[in-house]
Amino acid sequence: LLCDFRSQGAYLSHVMPEFLLTPEDYEIWTEVNTGLRRGSMRSSGKLSGERFFALESRTFETMSKRAWTDVLLQMYKVFVLPRVYSRICPDPLSLESLQNMPGIKLEPLCSNIYSRYERAILIWLNKNYEKNRQIVWKDSQRGGIPPMRWIVNFDQDLLDGLVLAAQMASYCPYLISTHFIKMYTNPRTHEQFLHNSLILVKALHAISLDMDIKV
Repeated sequence: LLCDFRSQGAYLSHVMPEFLLTPEDYEIWTEVNTGLRRGSMRSSGKLSGERFFALESRTFETMSKRAWTDVLLQMYKVFVLPRVYSRICPDPLSLESLQNMPGIKLEPLCSNIYSRYERAILIWLNKNYEKNRQIVWKDSQRGGIPPMRWIVNFDQDLLDGLVLAAQMASYCPYLISTHFIKMYTNPRTHEQFLHNSLILVKALHAISLDMDIKV
C-alpha cells in the first residue's frame, strides 16, 4: 500500500509499515521479529541484520497517530488534489496589490516540495488573503489590518489562523462580525495564537463544518 502511494507521488519515506498496525498487532509483530521486550535494541536476523528499536506502548501510540495522519494527508494529495485544475485557479496578478509579489508557478518542475495542485491552492490562498485582509479586519481593535504576506507553505504561513479566516470570509462573510473581527492580527504569544485557533474552530462549528474538531 505504501509503495503504491509513493509511486503516485506521496511523500511517505518516513512512515514505517508497522506504525500503521493496531497496538495489539504491533505487540505481536515486535515479538515475532525480535523476541525482545519493548524499549530494547538488538540485531535481528529476521530483519536482515538491521538494528531495530521496539517502541514502548505510549511512544508507539504517538508515532502511529502521526503516521496515519501523514498517510491520510498524502492520500488526499494523491487522489483529491489532482482534481484541482489550473483553469479554475485565480490569477494572482489580477489584484494590483499582488503585482509586485513573486509569483508561484504551476509548472511540474518548478518545485521539489509541492505538486502543481498544491501550488494552485497556494495561489488561491494568496489571492483570497490579499483580497479580504482589509475587509475582514478594517475595524480590528486587536492589531489593526494585518500586513500583506507571501504565502508559500502550509505550516508557518497558516500558523496564526488569519489566512484560513480570510478564506472562510470569502464564502461566509457573515462570520466576520461574529468571529473573525475578534482575532489578533499580529499574535505574539502562545495564548494569542490559541485564541485565534479557537475562533477558527468556533467558526467551523457555526457553519456545521466541525469535522470532529473539538474546542
